[in-house]
Amino acid sequence: MARPSKKIDADALVGEIALMRSSIWQNGKRKVAAIITDATTDAALLPDKAIALVSVTAFAPGVPSRLVRDVPLYEGPQGDDVTPSAWLKP
Repeated sequence: MARPSKKIDADALVGEIALMRSSIWQNGKRKVAAIITDATTDAALLPDKAIALVSVTAFAPGVPSRLVRDVPLYEGPQGDDVTPSAWLKP
């Protein structure tokens, strides 16, 4: 499996804002803001092209916040074949 070449610090990701797409909200067609609450960069746990595995608190408009665990975090938006996915807000 290919891994990103640069090392990401898991502690530095905590508190960062991410955008995520999830089947929970409008069949994955809505991008939702989320705050990263926990992260790991253990290569054994990461899917292809993911930079970290994170837990997030997501804030979808019009619904209560929701804790989502073990979401792969990517450097940018991924294709439709990766759901749920999260990426760092640019």
